[in-house]
Formats: sequence, C-alpha cells, structure tokens
Amino acid sequence: MLAAVAQLQNFYKYSSAYLYKNNPFHMFINTILVNWTELVSQNKKLKIAKYRVNHLKYRLYQMEQIIDQGNPYNVAEGQKLDTLR
Repeated sequence: MLAAVAQLQNFYKYSSAYLYKNNPFHMFINTILVNWTELVSQNKKLKIAKYRVNHLKYRLYQMEQIIDQGNPYNVAEGQKLDTLR
C-alpha cells in the first residue's frame, strides 16, 4: 500500500515538473504570437522582395545597355566597352 502511494507521489512530481518545463498553454500562446507577427510582417517582407527584384532588373538593364554600347557590330556605338560604371 505504501509503495503504491509512493509511486503515485513520484508520478505526480514527475508529471508536474514536466508540465512546468513544457507548459502546453504557454507553448500555444507562443505559437499564436509568432504566427501573428509573421502575418503582420508579410507586407513589409513583400515590399523588400519587390524592391530587390526591381533593383536586379535595373542592374540587368544597365548591363545590357553597356553591352549594346560596346557591341562592335553596332555601327554607331563601337569601342565603348572600357568605360567603368
């Protein structure tokens, strides 16, 4: 009888310690808060991504213009490839 009570006490101590360390309610609240902040910051991340894509397109356009200027087959714009930009 005493052994069964001691086992129940040990089980209660271990389970309460586990729930204290891994609180499911606290984990649930943390998950909700992290998902909410991610949802709120999506618009800002989208703007940053659009800016990066547009900047890369602009740089590609600049490179194409430099290549066109230095094209020896273009009669009007040959020998300008040495310019630094």
